[in-house]
This record gives sequence, structure tokens and C-alpha cells, in this order.
Amino acid sequence: MKGNLTIDQGNTSVKVAFYIGTQVVATNRFMRRDVRLLDRFISTYKPETAIVCSTASGTASQRIEQLAEQRCRRVVRLTHETPMPIRLGYRTPQTLGRDRIATAVGAWMTAQRLDNVCDVLVIDAGTAITFDLIKSDGCFVGGNIAPGLALRFKSLHEHTGMLPLVEAEGETPVVGYDTETAIRSGVMLGLIGEVKSYIADLKLSHPNLMVFITGGDGKLLHNRLNDPDIIYYEHLAAEGLNRIYLYNQANENK
Repeated sequence: MKGNLTIDQGNTSVKVAFYIGTQVVATNRFMRRDVRLLDRFISTYKPETAIVCSTASGTASQRIEQLAEQRCRRVVRLTHETPMPIRLGYRTPQTLGRDRIATAVGAWMTAQRLDNVCDVLVIDAGTAITFDLIKSDGCFVGGNIAPGLALRFKSLHEHTGMLPLVEAEGETPVVGYDTETAIRSGVMLGLIGEVKSYIADLKLSHPNLMVFITGGDGKLLHNRLNDPDIIYYEHLAAEGLNRIYLYNQANENK
């Protein structure tokens, strides 16, 4: 079956998706070192083309790109110079994370289908949590980068003498009643307050704001935020990558 493969290499894992046109058929997630799972995914769906987005480096990442090149007729590597449906107003586009570009395109294209006069905020909750603003005319303005949930828990454990490593799942009382809940509540409620404050501040200057949240911790944060106006979209980066590939394909055929 003809289709397009998206490969998103992050700091901790690789996310892949197989699309036919604009429809996602299958997705998977695995660690970078386990290239066999990508090989199996490609063997199952036999994509003709692929687009790769990478924020990682090293031998494992190179093997993933090489496998895509061997098994697909054409492979596009996303950079800030790749033609795309949005334009980058970022002052240093060469330093802009490829994953941020992909999620921005995915969010903006989705917002266009829902309400084409709104500005878009996309929150990507991964190893780092990023906040990126795309205006209604498709201009990527910029955003913020902060430590993600896992980094916050890990830093408290590694940079203190006695504090344990705590998981995000569990009770989060407003006032922690032991060390574990004190850490979890401090991290979780602190991040939730950070996200709410950022959205509220941005809405003062962008009242018609559509907010998306994605990433490995996106669902957890979305549930904790409990805001029906925030849209959770698990595969936003894959959606953006596929849309960028289709955009290039359409322009080549003109």
C-alpha cells in the first residue's frame, strides 16, 4: 500500500506513523537503540516515502535514517529551510528544534480546519516542555522552553542529598503530607500553575487563541489541567511532518 512514513526522533524515543494521504493508518513508539521495531514497521506497511525529524544524534539515530533511506524511495529530512505551510518568524531559525517546527505545523493545520481566524499555542510536554505561538496567518512567532516533568523530578533527586526520585502518578494534595507527596505536588502543581499562567497571559494579547497540548506527558497534563478548551492531540508532530511532506509533494507537481 502506498503511503508516507513520518519519523520523529526525540531525546528519549522514536515516534513513527504511517499515512495514506492525510489519514493516519498506524503509529508506534520505541527506543532509538531498537531499530528492529522500525524495520518491522516498515516491512508491515511498506511506505514509499518518508520524512525525518530529529533532535537526537549518535550511531542509533544514524542507523534509523539509513534504514529509512534503504527502504523508502524518497526521504526528506526536515530543516528550517524545508518548504512548509507556515513561515518562520523566529529570529534564529537555524537553532529552532525540528520537533517544534513539526508540532507547530500540525497544530496550525488542525486549527485551520476548525477555525481559520485564531492564533495557536502548542504545548509539547516531553523531556522539555515547549510553548510555541503561531499566528492565524501562519507565522511562527516563537515561544518558551522549560524543563519537563521527568527532568524536574530527576533534578530534585540528583541535586540534593536525601530527596527520593518520585513518579508523576499518584496523589497531589495542595499541601503534601509526606516527602513523596510534597515533591509530587510541588512539581505537578507548579507546572500546572505555570501552564495556566502562560495561557492566561497570552490570551491578554491573543484573545482568539486555540491551545493544543501534546508530547509524552501531554495526556497527563491535559487531565490535570481539566480545561475543555485545551485540545489534546497525541500525534501532533506526526501530523505536522506528514503535512510538510504533502506540501512539498504538491508544490513539486505544480
